[in-house]
Amino acid sequence: MDKPPTLDGLVNEDVWKRMEPAAHFIQQQPDEGLPATEQTEVRIGFDDNNLYIGIICFDSEPKNIVVTQNRRDAPLTDTDSVQILLDTFKDGQNAFVFGTSPTGIEYDAQVSKAGQSRQGVGQPARAGGQGGFGASNQSAGAAAFNLNWDAVWKVRSRITERGWESEMVIPFKTLRYRPGSGNVWGLNITRNLRRRNEQSFWSPLSRNFTLNQVEMAGDLEGLETKVHRNLKLTPYILGGYKQDYTVTPEISKGVHDVGLDMKYSLTPSLTLDATFNTDFAQVEVDEQQINLTRFDLFFPEKRPFFLENSGNFDFGTPMETEIFFSRRIGLTAAGDQVPIDAGVRLTGKAGHYDLGFLNMKTREVEGITPGNDFTVLRVSREFANRSSLGVIGVNRQSTSHSGLVEPFNRTAGVDGNIGFGRYANLFSYVAKTQTPGLSGDDMTGSSAFEYDDEHHRIDLGYNQVGRNFNPEVGFVRRVGYRKPFFGYRYTYYPEGEHLRSIMPHFQWNRWYTLGTNDEESGFEHYHLDTRWQNGGSLGLAFNRNFERLDAPFAVFPNVNIAPGRYHYNEAVLNFGSDQTARFFTLSNLSIGHFYSGTIKTINFSGGIRRGQNLTWTGSYLRNFISLPAGKFNTDLIGFRFNWAFTAKSYFQSFIQYNSEASQVGVNLRLALLSTSSNGFFLVYNTRASTDEFLDPHDVVRTTQSRALFFKYTYLFDF
Repeated sequence: MDKPPTLDGLVNEDVWKRMEPAAHFIQQQPDEGLPATEQTEVRIGFDDNNLYIGIICFDSEPKNIVVTQNRRDAPLTDTDSVQILLDTFKDGQNAFVFGTSPTGIEYDAQVSKAGQSRQGVGQPARAGGQGGFGASNQSAGAAAFNLNWDAVWKVRSRITERGWESEMVIPFKTLRYRPGSGNVWGLNITRNLRRRNEQSFWSPLSRNFTLNQVEMAGDLEGLETKVHRNLKLTPYILGGYKQDYTVTPEISKGVHDVGLDMKYSLTPSLTLDATFNTDFAQVEVDEQQINLTRFDLFFPEKRPFFLENSGNFDFGTPMETEIFFSRRIGLTAAGDQVPIDAGVRLTGKAGHYDLGFLNMKTREVEGITPGNDFTVLRVSREFANRSSLGVIGVNRQSTSHSGLVEPFNRTAGVDGNIGFGRYANLFSYVAKTQTPGLSGDDMTGSSAFEYDDEHHRIDLGYNQVGRNFNPEVGFVRRVGYRKPFFGYRYTYYPEGEHLRSIMPHFQWNRWYTLGTNDEESGFEHYHLDTRWQNGGSLGLAFNRNFERLDAPFAVFPNVNIAPGRYHYNEAVLNFGSDQTARFFTLSNLSIGHFYSGTIKTINFSGGIRRGQNLTWTGSYLRNFISLPAGKFNTDLIGFRFNWAFTAKSYFQSFIQYNSEASQVGVNLRLALLSTSSNGFFLVYNTRASTDEFLDPHDVVRTTQSRALFFKYTYLFDF
């Protein structure tokens, strides 16, 4: 393109009209294989600096176009939308996704490992056990689809008489690619026509696949790309005031700080990131969870620096045995911040190899943690048909003398994946840790076979974790066990106006103690689930549980469950309404036994939407539990308010109540963004106890802490 088009959201200029569009989309849902009911045309051009994409979504009923969100990276499944996948290396495994809606949302993500989360089989959560409804299942280590990647690009959209239209400008320096002419990129495009709940694709996909199935993309030919050396500097300034009544001697103090993030493209396919005096004041707080198990809860990573390119460091079983878990850097076990002085990350491709290197230095916090140096090295060689072979090394080295932890901890591992045909994969890994004072029985290994076609999904595998396996920069839910598991799901697609799919499925898991081979836990999940044409859902599940307790288990303050062998069951009813409606819900109810007693659970989540800018959502989880040792109830309440002034400016509030922790938390955030993640932030956090407590100065209080911050970041793009 000698002259780029004007970015106004109208695909009507001569430069667009001269292009042959990508068209003739084919339905995946609801009528697989038939032409899309409304036509879509996508045109692509380029100059030395940018990729230009013009989109026309023809619509015979433009007044009925559905728009439910107007904020960056909002889900595009419940609104009219288009997503474009670019496999810039044509390797069938890695890609970038850019999406938008009739209001011009910026939606971007990274796809790695062909969209496959390695070792993704896990235990389905109980209705009332692992957390509140809607608790995130995101795993920092299983980032096969990484929505937290934020690129610098532009998009404008408009609703017109012929439907809705959009123009995108994506700088080449935002992408990773091999420069030169004659290269072929993978390309696929999907359109969501929400009033019909219709998904159609330019390169057709069967129902069991998603856009992330990179190897199923078509070809984008004729690009002539140049080398772009890009340097981005993002300094920040931070100011505010905080009060913490739970510590001594310092309770109240002003806060002021400065820092810098840097990004430099060493090559078009290899990126160097650096951070100095890192701060995450603008990040949303963790969602509270109720824990009725004997094991640690999993809280997902939310900090942008660690989320970007996180797929390069994926290794292990998500939320069970993750060899690298970035929340171990810069956060205590309680979720409090540990200052990060500096860090560097190198990610990208070198030939056929995926590379990931990370080094972070954290400061000593007296009485809590020593200063530490964290290093992660990940190398993976990718082959055809989703196959790969990789290694990982993780090291924590104390940089200050302290008796709080051992001076170092190291983990090394090897993993591989073999793809069989189009539908099957075999994932395997083995890893070993080194910790002073622990020797022997310090390894873990796993192998899992997955098959997933249009009607059948099979998961079959085996995990084992030694008693002394101790990845201190990872996440391990339990140790000293071996676990066989098996699952099957059948999907039936009936013909009719209302019901879209029927999905009976089951999951069978067993945990056996290493050495004795005595069963210590068991879980069976049987579920008849349905999906409806409007996006709703309805299902009925039955869970069978077994737990062997070798010591008393404090399930709640002053309520202990005696050692013994316990078999208990529960039934769960789940229901979801049309998520595009003004009033929407996604809830479940359960009733059954719990150890030697009973449990009833109400798990409700719902919301109200006013137009495309205002949304109120709430969740309520209550467990009614009766045990021989006592009766108790738990409550977990969450309330969110989202007000999107524009696609880049918003106000959000998040209020939580956790009866198990006797705590109320409030998180208020105002963001006025100039680019994808840079601009002005104003944040207020407070935490209060529902019971009075005595602070270190012998004052009775309910407020535990509160803080007000402002942060300003600015992007210098060279």
